[in-house]
Parts: sequence; structure tokens; C-alpha cells
Amino acid sequence: MAANPGVLESMRLAYAAYDRGDAAPLLDLFAEDGVIRFTAPESFLHFAGPSSGPEGARKALTAISEIFAWESYKIYEMLVDGDSVFAVTGGMLRHKETDQRTEVQLGDLIRFQRGRIVEFVEFFDSAGLRAWVKRAGTPSNTELNGGRGGGSSASPGASPGDEGDASGESATRAGATCSQSAADALRQSVSANNKTAANKHLLSRCYDAYAACDPQPLVSLFDDEASYNAVARCEDFSFAGPCHGRRAVLENIARIHADYDLEKYAVTRMIAQDDLVAVHADVGFRYKSTGNLVAIDKVDLFRMRDGKIIEFNEFFDTASAYDMREGA
Repeated sequence: MAANPGVLESMRLAYAAYDRGDAAPLLDLFAEDGVIRFTAPESFLHFAGPSSGPEGARKALTAISEIFAWESYKIYEMLVDGDSVFAVTGGMLRHKETDQRTEVQLGDLIRFQRGRIVEFVEFFDSAGLRAWVKRAGTPSNTELNGGRGGGSSASPGASPGDEGDASGESATRAGATCSQSAADALRQSVSANNKTAANKHLLSRCYDAYAACDPQPLVSLFDDEASYNAVARCEDFSFAGPCHGRRAVLENIARIHADYDLEKYAVTRMIAQDDLVAVHADVGFRYKSTGNLVAIDKVDLFRMRDGKIIEFNEFFDTASAYDMREGA
């Protein structure tokens, strides 16, 4: 599959309207059987459980607006692969009851059918948000550097415009320039599609190995200057927070395997566009200290360069994971 311009434009317009305080374009995209879900315990956020259809989505967003208010909102990254979308969004959030403000980032996993949203799942540091509401900390966020070029699929880096031709050369040359530009655009599109397919294939093999309890193929892909960030608080998880450089990344991964035994890793969806790949999976990890099973779904967001991982961010329901681990 490849980027779907119709889906991309629909989501850009919906997010832009949401930034203006208008949720209608987003709600209009929901199919009658579409489901929206927020990854947090319902004991913390009562609207977190699945809600169906445009009316269910409207009620969920209304419930959010009764507790929180966005003072700024934007798209940090967005990638589209066929009918699937993964977007990192967020901004400055205010808690109405306490009048606190903090930066919050969200990972939105979206699936379309026939131009309508049939699944919308929003990931965030729910344990951090829960602590923040109680004035006991702040939620964790991603580390997104936009890659070496600084652009993203949501806000591509601008290319310098061509200087005006002061010599007044003929329209023939202008036409040739247009033809060359079209050819260049086609080559770039083919190159991007090839890169997307290669990154997807490479990570698919790594996840197959990881599910078989062999993390080495995935570990070997981290670049010497890679960043690794589980979007969670260090107070809650030993492997949380950002680390930089291959050595630090490997030490962090080792901490995961020191604390947990893998029991399930089932990839359900892989969304890739150019150098970005988002992987959704249902996972189960047994916490060694308590024997409790942590069973959640999560999204890993990779930025690739020349077949290596240069950036990794992991999104999951941190509050539910924490509660399962502790038997709460």
C-alpha cells in the first residue's frame, strides 16, 4: 500500500478544524459503526472506553472538553499507508478544575473504510496525566527531531524556490523545465515508495524474530546516534523516558528484559510512509517481581535512515500497564 492523498487531506482538514475548536469535520468522518477509544483506565477517564458511531464520538469529545481545554494544538507527525493513519498530535493542555497547564502529546491510530473512520484509538501517557491531575507530576512526551532533513509527512520541509529567469528565455525552456520537474517528482515518488517498502520489510522481519523471543535483529538496527523513548515517566517504568546513543539504547532494552518476560507479541498493523514506520501490536509481558501479566496494545514509531533506526518512540496506556503490573 502507499500514501492515500484523500485520507491524508481529510485528516489534515479535520485536525486543523479541531485546532480551531471545531470538532464537526472530525465527527463527520466517523462511520455509523466506527469506534473511538482512548487508552486509559475508565476509573480515571470515564469516557476512555470504546464509543460507537458519530454520536458516540461526539459524546466522548464533549466529555473531554468538560475536563480539559486545548490552549494550542498541532500535528507533529502524520503518516498514511492505504486506509491507515498514525498521527502524533497535541499541544498545551489545561485542566479546568485545577487550572494547571502542561504539554501533552498523543498518538492517534486511525483506520478508514470507504472514506470513513471505522477505528480511532488515541494513545498517551495516561499514568503521567493521572499524576498531573493530582498535582503529582507531568506526563511524558515524544522526542521527534524530524530527521536529518527536518521535514515530516505532516509538515514537509520547504524546498527553496527557483530564482526568476531574468534573461527572458523562451517558453520552450520553461516547458522543458516543467517536464524535468515532473520527471524528478516521479523519480522521487518511486524512490519514496521503494524506501517505504524496504523499511516495512526490514521491520517486519525484526518483529517476527522478536515475537519468537529473539530481540537481536531489532536491536542490531539501532544507529550509533539513535534516540529511544518510551513515552512514560521514569517514576513509573525503569525503561521510560528518552535515552540517546546506541549504548544507552541497548542498556535500556536490557532493563526491559531484566524486569519482564515476553509472553505475547502480535503485530496487527504496520503503517509506513517514507522514513517513518508505525507498528501496532497486542503484547503481553509478565512482570518478574510480582508475576502479574501486563497485557496491552501499543504503537512503536520508528524513523529510519539508510536501513537503520535513528529514532524510536513507544506509545501505550501507561496507567493500565502500571495498574496491571502492581495488581491494582
